[in-house]
Amino acid sequence: MVRPRARASHGRGFGAQAEIYEEVRPGYPGSAVDLALTGRTHGWAGLRVCDLGAGTGILSRELLERGSEVTAVDPDTVALESNRAPSRVGTAEATGLEAGSVDLVTVAQAWHWFDEAAAAAEIARILVPGGRLLILINQLDVRVDWVLRLSRIMHAGDVYRPQYRPQPGAGLELIADRLVEFTTPLDVDGIVDLARTRSYWLRSNEATRTRVETNLRGYFRDEHPVSGTVDVPYMCLAYLLELS
Repeated sequence: MVRPRARASHGRGFGAQAEIYEEVRPGYPGSAVDLALTGRTHGWAGLRVCDLGAGTGILSRELLERGSEVTAVDPDTVALESNRAPSRVGTAEATGLEAGSVDLVTVAQAWHWFDEAAAAAEIARILVPGGRLLILINQLDVRVDWVLRLSRIMHAGDVYRPQYRPQPGAGLELIADRLVEFTTPLDVDGIVDLARTRSYWLRSNEATRTRVETNLRGYFRDEHPVSGTVDVPYMCLAYLLELS
């Protein structure tokens, strides 16, 4: 659970690490993104999508490449400068979009920052009848022992269990889910940069940041030696909800 104070500060820190974020944070597996089309005969082309909590646009870019009409919404103006999609400053609880104006809302790597009940009500408001919500969560695969240790050193934050199922209410019902395993290659410097994109790092003082970096480099020197790059295991949790 994200504390209210931390939630309120979201959108005022990640943009400062936009370039690093783009370099080291992985994209989303195609099969996870395409869960949004489950049971539908039409494709992505022309689909009106609100990418909520879009940030620098890792998912926005993938949606644009599929031919969707994307509006990126985020409270972080600096992060939105790196987003290729048409954007507007807003929050999950107050997007500023018109009622019934989008076919799909996507939330990638941001659901935990929202006031779930208020966000669900706003999502239901901007969706067309029968519209959908796709939640994507990339997280380190802590089922792997060395990755669990890594996540603890970098204070990777809350980890969703694979059994998790969102129940936001407001008429949004879960209709499909998918777990996709994948890896992303990083060297030790890249893993340190990954730590620099975490909210724990961004809100820490310099002494804490130095300690985290020292511990990370020590871990990969002494306990889990790495030569060159290592394939870092991830899992993507994908959830598709439909407005009844």
